[in-house]
Amino acid sequence: MKRKIIDMHQHLVSESDFEPLTQAYERAGVVKAVLLGIQSRRWPDNNELVLSAAQRMPELYIPFVGHDLDACGPDDLTRSRDQGYVGVKFIAPDRPYNHPEYMPVYERARELEMPTLFHLGIVTNKPAWSDVDSNNMRPIYLDHLARQLPELTILGAHLGNPWYEEATMGCRWNPNLFYDLSGSTLKKKSPSFLGDLLWWSADSKPYTSPDGTSAWEKIVYGSDVAPDLVGDVVADYEGLISSLKLSPELEEKIWYGTGARLLGLEA
Repeated sequence: MKRKIIDMHQHLVSESDFEPLTQAYERAGVVKAVLLGIQSRRWPDNNELVLSAAQRMPELYIPFVGHDLDACGPDDLTRSRDQGYVGVKFIAPDRPYNHPEYMPVYERARELEMPTLFHLGIVTNKPAWSDVDSNNMRPIYLDHLARQLPELTILGAHLGNPWYEEATMGCRWNPNLFYDLSGSTLKKKSPSFLGDLLWWSADSKPYTSPDGTSAWEKIVYGSDVAPDLVGDVVADYEGLISSLKLSPELEEKIWYGTGARLLGLEA
């Protein structure tokens, strides 16, 4: 049976990337892909591009709206849901992610059953991002949010790069907190490094997670690359899974199963 993949972390840079990305996914076995919009303050018209792509090919693309935590409120999020966005992408806040003024937005996402993805760690240093304080995007803030809103689905990007220990310990203790390995992590860190961080299993009592899940049930596939590099990221994940000798059951969850559950696609 051919392996199925859900890409939980992708962007559409321009209209010209639509066809190359779609073709790359067909070659790689990607059957669903989350397209993450970016708020207009940082990337004008990107949200609209993402929604248009998902409307043209709803069988493949799932749109997440880029929500500006410092310029938009809960009602804006409701309008985004009504427009067709399925989830929410957060990046580059002016204050730490767990600031009390942001909580009403997260609470609305929970009420609307919209999964959330948070950029974590260092952000690109380009003119539109020159004012960003990357320290506001540490993974420890997601630990706080996950405790405050246990029914909110939270996905952290890039395993918190470079704050990996904060990310992995946070997802161990919070059943609603998950991570992808997109970005440079699989290029600069060895499988043994990641295996040491994601060490617990359902059988490692008393040192397991509260819900008795394995560490690798909290990791999903994410690419975050240009169309011509999609296959390269798949190969990186394959190398990681093979090196750590993860079970077929855990492998399926990384590629597809956990993402399907977070997106409500299990049925």
